[in-house]
Amino acid sequence: MKTLHRSLLLLLGVLLAGCTVARVTVPPPTGEEVTILVPGYRGSFLATEGPESERAWLTVGQALSRGERTLALPFPGQRPVPGYGPLRPDGPMTELSAFFVSVDAYRSFMEFGREHLPGFVPFSYDWRRDIRESAGALCARIEQLVAEGGGKRKVNIVAHSMGGLVTMHCLLHGGARAGERPWAGAGHVKRVVLIGTPFTGGPGIFDDLLVGTETLRNRALLAPEALFTFASAFQLLSTRSDFFVDAEGRPVELDAFDPAVWLKQGWGPFADATLREDEAYRAQLVRMLDAHRELHEALAPRPGLEAAPFETLVVVGTGRPTVSGMRMVDGKLDVGHPARADGDGSVLSARAVPVLPVPYQRVDSAAEHVALMSDRGVLHAVERFLRGEKVGTAHQP
Repeated sequence: MKTLHRSLLLLLGVLLAGCTVARVTVPPPTGEEVTILVPGYRGSFLATEGPESERAWLTVGQALSRGERTLALPFPGQRPVPGYGPLRPDGPMTELSAFFVSVDAYRSFMEFGREHLPGFVPFSYDWRRDIRESAGALCARIEQLVAEGGGKRKVNIVAHSMGGLVTMHCLLHGGARAGERPWAGAGHVKRVVLIGTPFTGGPGIFDDLLVGTETLRNRALLAPEALFTFASAFQLLSTRSDFFVDAEGRPVELDAFDPAVWLKQGWGPFADATLREDEAYRAQLVRMLDAHRELHEALAPRPGLEAAPFETLVVVGTGRPTVSGMRMVDGKLDVGHPARADGDGSVLSARAVPVLPVPYQRVDSAAEHVALMSDRGVLHAVERFLRGEKVGTAHQP
């Protein structure tokens, strides 16, 4: 689930100097209907707090240096690591440009939304944190927008990748009203678009948890110890530990959600043998695995759950080899040769459809995971769907 796909970052390797960040100005909504964009994992800029704010994610200077500071979140007993301090979301990732190279994350969609979607409003959040926490922030934003419109506004949501999980948790459980009733956060919601959402997670982020994510030359920002503190990264893993295979592709039984397995295998920060006996790090691992389990339990179908009260469009990326399994060879992980199946390069197509009782229309696209948000066919389908037109194949829960 690499919402900001590695290939997107590798394009930055040709940059020699100078970089601009496209800003898309969106006026405040004034009508009786609003459309909220919810980006995915690594899909929002992060900046430090205070009067002398600096961007922590992402600048070309960071990408072109080996880096020293990390995006790790603090936890009790954590060893000292150079960091940025508290961070705040600073708008959806738009576009990084230099010379003849441009990397378009959400710029095209935001420009499209501003011109074609009713009351378009971008939402950003700290994508490192627990998806349930981000869902609460989204619910609060929805309520704020409705209140600003006199309490009668209708809300549309367009969510990409992990943003779809944030959206579904918000709509199903609500924010401050969590547990009040099913679909507690959907009272004002009219239509929802879910693009490249990993409804049952996936194995694609597992190797990142083990070895970190290189951001071009930078190895510090998203080092293994950093991802070890991101509840969201753990929550993007498959709902079940069914993604280990041998050299021939046969299933291998290994419980990725058992802390003892992490310690025995030396996964993530536990490659450092001294941390395997560190109670603070063992406790942090348990918290992260609990966050994974609790989220997917919250988003799992259950008897008696009524169908969603809003219309839904699901966009599924197909036609691109996508990580479907992690290979175990002679008892060790071979992260360089994963098994692959159909998807958008980040999210498997089989995992990109809802498991909750959500009647939906489905549209497929051959675009890569990030490029789904700028694909002309997808944009056209979103616009028509939000106008109330039929745009895809109908599916019932």
